[in-house]
Amino acid sequence: MARMNLINQEIDKYLLTNAGEPPVLYEAAYHLIRAGGKRLRSLLILLSCEAVGGKVEEVLPITVAAELIQTASLIRDDMIDRDDFRRGVETVHKKYGNDVAMLAADLLIAQGIRMVGQYGTTELLQHVGAAGVEMCEGEALDVLTEKKADRVLNMERYIDTVRRKTVAFIDASTKIGSLIGKATKVQQEALAQYAASFGIAFQIRDDIMDVTSSQEVTGKSVRSDLRWIRSNYPLIVALESCSTTKRTECLEALSEGSIGEALDLIHETGAVDLAMRSAEDYVEAAKLALRGHGFPNEHLLRQLADSVLEREY
Repeated sequence: MARMNLINQEIDKYLLTNAGEPPVLYEAAYHLIRAGGKRLRSLLILLSCEAVGGKVEEVLPITVAAELIQTASLIRDDMIDRDDFRRGVETVHKKYGNDVAMLAADLLIAQGIRMVGQYGTTELLQHVGAAGVEMCEGEALDVLTEKKADRVLNMERYIDTVRRKTVAFIDASTKIGSLIGKATKVQQEALAQYAASFGIAFQIRDDIMDVTSSQEVTGKSVRSDLRWIRSNYPLIVALESCSTTKRTECLEALSEGSIGEALDLIHETGAVDLAMRSAEDYVEAAKLALRGHGFPNEHLLRQLADSVLEREY
């Protein structure tokens, strides 16, 4: 996609012109960015701006800021989950150590805020900050799941967690892009509805890959949700579809570090197929939110939503 090339070129230009001391700090900070990635939030900012008549050149620096902040969150996610691989390379903490990884994440956040301040407005900064707060709340809810899994591994808690840890930044991306493009309130609301359904579909597909795929395909560590007893859509579907006895046995096995019983239960209950159908429903809801607003690039936003169902990494 031509727009993805524009974003990647802008990111490459930023990385080449923003180095400092000590060099290892910047190597660590840019490690995952240079490894590639979906650039999903950056692309949503650009497409949302374009959808409401904004100019691509006005929004490109903000797409870089989004990538910097998003990468910081990935570095911390990998540290929390003790994962060794992402995007086909070693995670930052694995390659550079925990101390440098934490500082690299802090550096990226500082750089991202600086760019929003330079190219954006105080309103944009507020959206970035609010999304960051929600993301931290969502991650905390997820991390704390292990300690009270029997009570909180349910669909209501799952949706609440996902709205905070995943949807918040996706929603902020459409808000930021549409604000730069000077959207009307109606346009902003349509894109917000799109983002809400898009984000849940994205997370469900991510959860499916965590239990069905391999590191070779995804380029990142898998089974993390089961190893650390995190919110995972197929797991919750399976737990809500079985007997109380089966549920208790499964959770006890997970707490003892054994994931085999959970994988068997997910298979036996057809939870992956049910999860995929739910993701499809959310994608359709996202596309429906775009109708009737005259977005000139509606077909691209629709394609992006559809791509959630096809992603393998």
